[in-house]
Amino acid sequence: MRIIRNARVSAHALAIAGLAIGSGAASAQEAAADAAQPPEQAPAPIIVTGSRIQSAFDRPTPVTMLGAERLEERGASNLGDALNELPVFRATQTPATAGLGAEAGYIGGRILDLRGLGAVRTLTLVDGKRFVPSTTQATVDTNMIPSILLSRAEVVTGGASAVYGSDAVSGVVNLLINKDLTGYKMNAQAGISEEGDNFTRQLGLAGGWELGSNLHLIVGGEWEKSDGVSGCEQRDWCRNGLINVGRNPLAPGQVPTIPATSIVPDAYTWSASFNGVTTPPSSAYVGRDVPALRPIDGITFNNDGTPRRYQFGYLVNSIWQAGGERDTPLGKNIYFDFPIVSPTERWSTMGYLTWDATEALTLELGLTYGHGEGRHRSPGHRSTSIVIRDDNPFLPRSSDPTLDIPTILANSGLTSFTLGKGFDDIGPGIVEVKNDVIRVVGAATYQLDGNWQLDAYYSYGHNKFRSDFTNKVITANVGRALDATSVNGTPVCRVNADSDPTNDDPACVPLNPFGYGQGPDFAGAKAYVTADGFQTNVTTQNVVAANLTGNLFTLPAGSVGVAVGGEFRSDKVTGDTDPLSQANAFINGNGALVSGKIDVTEFYGEINVPLLADQPFAREFGVDGAIRQTHYSRSSAMFDSSSVDVTTWKLGAVWAPIDAVRFRVSRSRDIRAPNVAELFGPVTTRTGILTDTGNGGRQVIVEVVSGSNPSLQPESADTWTVGVVLQPTGGFFGRFRASADYYDIKIDDAISTLGQQNIVNRCVDGDALSCSLIQRNADNEVVSIVDTVQNVNQLIARGIDFQLDYVQPLGGTTTLSLNVLASYVDDLITVDSVGATDRAGQTGLRGGTPPGIPDWTVDATARLEFLENYAFTSHFRWINKGFFFPTFLEPGDPGYSLQSPNSVNTNTLPSRFYVDILGSAKLPFGGAKEVEVFAGIDNLFNVDPPRFPGANGSGNNVLFNPVGRMFKGGIRASF
Repeated sequence: MRIIRNARVSAHALAIAGLAIGSGAASAQEAAADAAQPPEQAPAPIIVTGSRIQSAFDRPTPVTMLGAERLEERGASNLGDALNELPVFRATQTPATAGLGAEAGYIGGRILDLRGLGAVRTLTLVDGKRFVPSTTQATVDTNMIPSILLSRAEVVTGGASAVYGSDAVSGVVNLLINKDLTGYKMNAQAGISEEGDNFTRQLGLAGGWELGSNLHLIVGGEWEKSDGVSGCEQRDWCRNGLINVGRNPLAPGQVPTIPATSIVPDAYTWSASFNGVTTPPSSAYVGRDVPALRPIDGITFNNDGTPRRYQFGYLVNSIWQAGGERDTPLGKNIYFDFPIVSPTERWSTMGYLTWDATEALTLELGLTYGHGEGRHRSPGHRSTSIVIRDDNPFLPRSSDPTLDIPTILANSGLTSFTLGKGFDDIGPGIVEVKNDVIRVVGAATYQLDGNWQLDAYYSYGHNKFRSDFTNKVITANVGRALDATSVNGTPVCRVNADSDPTNDDPACVPLNPFGYGQGPDFAGAKAYVTADGFQTNVTTQNVVAANLTGNLFTLPAGSVGVAVGGEFRSDKVTGDTDPLSQANAFINGNGALVSGKIDVTEFYGEINVPLLADQPFAREFGVDGAIRQTHYSRSSAMFDSSSVDVTTWKLGAVWAPIDAVRFRVSRSRDIRAPNVAELFGPVTTRTGILTDTGNGGRQVIVEVVSGSNPSLQPESADTWTVGVVLQPTGGFFGRFRASADYYDIKIDDAISTLGQQNIVNRCVDGDALSCSLIQRNADNEVVSIVDTVQNVNQLIARGIDFQLDYVQPLGGTTTLSLNVLASYVDDLITVDSVGATDRAGQTGLRGGTPPGIPDWTVDATARLEFLENYAFTSHFRWINKGFFFPTFLEPGDPGYSLQSPNSVNTNTLPSRFYVDILGSAKLPFGGAKEVEVFAGIDNLFNVDPPRFPGANGSGNNVLFNPVGRMFKGGIRASF
């Protein structure tokens, strides 16, 4: 187990000092601009924001900037994908990760997650203003913002709650719109994978006009559609991926010969066979690698229902087996039948009208409309313990007495047996999601005098989400349909044939589970056991905010800048669902009623004090600080109301001993208040797989209850950042920009779910709270787990961010520019009552547990511009080798032993290195300012994800490219 380590401050300081010369602070956008300057001319100073005060004083909080040029250089079809390539982000919510969320969840969005601390701790703004959330978790979908209008994105990679408000625990992403656009621009592109899927097309149009001398209008929009990647069987790495097969419980006194978990190839589910298979009792697995079978056990069926013996592999537990037969296509899995990439479509439009009403007053009106659609597939119904009685009319017969089930039952004295089946013949559940966003913002800026400026805005946002799910299995109906008997030779549901008329269901149609789609009225039975449902959520946001900025007075080193302001924000969420979901009638994925509102009132102040300037060993030295007081009023139609007050603050300093070197430090107290979904959202039920470490390590399928908790309190975070920026001037070194920033974030009372596997593990380790969340039956088997959100954890994140920019003129119009971003994560620790678990370096992804993050990630871009009109860009991304699960112990690890419940045969994932290329050419085209065509290849060498288990069955779509080699091309023009 990776445990918490001491913060090695001195080691980090040495790392910053030693590696700063290989890192940078300017963006690729700035580097490209610098390239146009003569070699002897120093590039413009780096501008670091993250403050509401206008000042030349570089801020102590580190900021990474991504310009619109980055999207063009990468041929990115959307903003979210471009940002998720930066090492500071973890792509937890994208079309490739829809299988990780609830079935009725938000599908197809691109929601940003800084530091791997969760998207809810990343605040996304547009022009420094709140944007209406697309999800009930109060997160913003970047798909709703047309990237063709983007000027740049500023990523504040440190706590900023005192300046920007709640949710800015891991940082802020501020998307800045190009409101000065004049003329027209367009882009169009298409891409397709080498496998012929994931066909993606995108179109963007924008224009800007001067309407008289004091009125300016910009309008832009874009459309994107992707067909996605159907499922695991479409990729070799997924078809032949590894699966973790748990060791069966040991007999008393037995010495194990294999680890508690074996991660092996050629493993798949057997006890949920698509054609059905008879399953043994739990006692059959004790002390054995392959269960001991009674005559009734291990009988499977052909498609037509005729019985035969199942061919078992060499390692068989109650869910999985390694080796042996399969009756499903390679890669098809009843437990993980998700798309690798969900098909999606989106379009978004945005417009801004700016009116310089007077020399001092500027008014602005903005309108945004966005629409997104996503389609997802959830696994079909499956059960490993269907009780079949001896009078079931569908019992298959055979001339072989060892396969004739009625004969076997009679000879064994049994009146029933258990059957496992994955109901692929009934089919998967289909989820279709639609989301519509409307946002109107009115803003005013008034220059009170040459010093003070007042700005204010009001915004109204409305987000309408709808999820329609079809072919969902009804728990009670499938139970009644499977329990069949016969009356006068006709199959009927037992409830309609017993002596109790009160349980009759005239609509019930018996379901034949033997074979595939068998029975006299299979279509009628399918219609009886399935139904459709829906979930709607409507989010309404109102924001009123005002800021006053200016200089209080002037010191010898410069002006003392201040900003003060206030904000009122109201976020209201209401949700509706179908009657069956309200009765929790579906086996999983039930919708729920939602009602909640959070009103926020807050006031803040910020000050920037330059103390020294142009002094020996102090070309610049200054401090700044901010404080914010916030009141939350929380109400719901279904829960008690409550309120809470919090205070956040920030202190920082910048010291530049010489022009070429600048040190920066900041310390902040940040908060994240629970959102409506966490407080008043639905409580739903699903199923999950876990290894029951409290019962011999047996793998089981359990019911998992997840959802909201109205008693939640805000999280609080203490954040340190310490960094150095190198920006030499003149000569060869004047072409470099470099930075390194160490961060230390400690979040108390973190709001999160524990994950069903962690709950069981923690209970075994003695955590009473975790044990209280587990329900077991009389045989000590886990039946259900409650995994609702709670203030139970502490989260700690520590690491160093590096950045390097370099521009090298090569003569004439030829220039080579290099941008390198790197992230070293030393700690990503979850602390609970039992202890600490460190997920830094975890590149595997296990179902029912939080994802980790690589310890090293490097993203580099090299761009060669030549012959005035041509450019070639190479993009490189490297993810260091890692481990699959933090508590696993593999051979060679300290404490490894076959007796350990955490032992595993392998826990090491290999590294991955991706190369993308793109070439472009500017063409003469009539009166156009510029027409550029481009073509490229993503994942040039077709690198597969590591073939390790994943929450989607195999692989980790959060970190690794699941599509493979992708060809793309397009055209851009401006007029």
